[in-house]
Amino acid sequence: MSEILLSQLAHVELISPKPAETVEWMKEVFGLEETTREGQSVYLRGWAEWLHSSLIITEGREPGVGRIGWRAYGPEDPEIVAKRLADTEEAVGWVDDWAGHGATYQYRAPHGRHLHEVFWDVERYQAPPEQQDPVIKNRPQRFSGKGIGARYLDHVTMPTQNMLGDIDFYKRLGARHTAQTEVEPGFEVFSTLTCNGIRSTHDLALVPDFSGMTGRAHHIAFRVDQRQDVERAAEVFLANDTPIEFGPGVHGIDEITYLYVREPGGFRMEINAGGWVNTMPDWETTTYQAAGGNPGQSIWRNVEAPEGFHESWPLPAGEAAEKQDAAVAGENVRDFFGEQAGGSR
Repeated sequence: MSEILLSQLAHVELISPKPAETVEWMKEVFGLEETTREGQSVYLRGWAEWLHSSLIITEGREPGVGRIGWRAYGPEDPEIVAKRLADTEEAVGWVDDWAGHGATYQYRAPHGRHLHEVFWDVERYQAPPEQQDPVIKNRPQRFSGKGIGARYLDHVTMPTQNMLGDIDFYKRLGARHTAQTEVEPGFEVFSTLTCNGIRSTHDLALVPDFSGMTGRAHHIAFRVDQRQDVERAAEVFLANDTPIEFGPGVHGIDEITYLYVREPGGFRMEINAGGWVNTMPDWETTTYQAAGGNPGQSIWRNVEAPEGFHESWPLPAGEAAEKQDAAVAGENVRDFFGEQAGGSR
């Protein structure tokens, strides 16, 4: 039986120890639009995204990723996922609704232990009249022109203690395993998966985690229109005191042009463009060998990743103490909204 249960990566929750600075940076430098605020979270979206939000900034002690949200392919699919995972260690349960979407089924990956959720009913963004595009009616709003102009959420990359085990789990929910890089046969150090392949070769990527921790995260990626927009983004980042960590370059594993930076809370963000679209239902996983050079990592510019690029968050306790000051470590996490929102939580 051919089966697609998930239609798209809908949102990712970013935990920030500096939430006010993170939100401001995401809006003014990254170019996202604020939709709403609820509790200790701010909901943001790319200017060309139809859903209520794609990035949720939530206050926390250390940078990391909270919920990873997927929209189902049809109205019955969340229930199918729930039944498939019933009575397993991965099952979490139902939530009546969150901001932006309705009834939600939550579950955890077996080895990375990341919290996922799937839903069907969604709130679609409605732009006010002054933000509507008068020419291109198939856009939720006109191009904002802010910052780098991030258009939409592309993928999230998560560490796992058992890559093959988590790949098998995601495939049970209809994902396709598109590519992997091996250090030696059977020892994968990077894998890409997609729930439908319409937009890119992956909406979820996995890297190994040897820290003994679970639920950690490596980066969140957004897209811009053109490859030249990635190079323009590099200029915007530098003009706004945001150092470039890695790139621009071209990933051989999917041919996207990439650039990595850190947002004010310390978490890694990627901006990318280009690449190829994998629509073949019988696609066989491409395997790259890391020995002797890794064309899956980069084929153009800055081929070698800088020191620290393979770190994930949260850091192990010892490393966190060494690399984070008291504010980032969360000893005195201040009120996210402060006087602006009346100190409400």
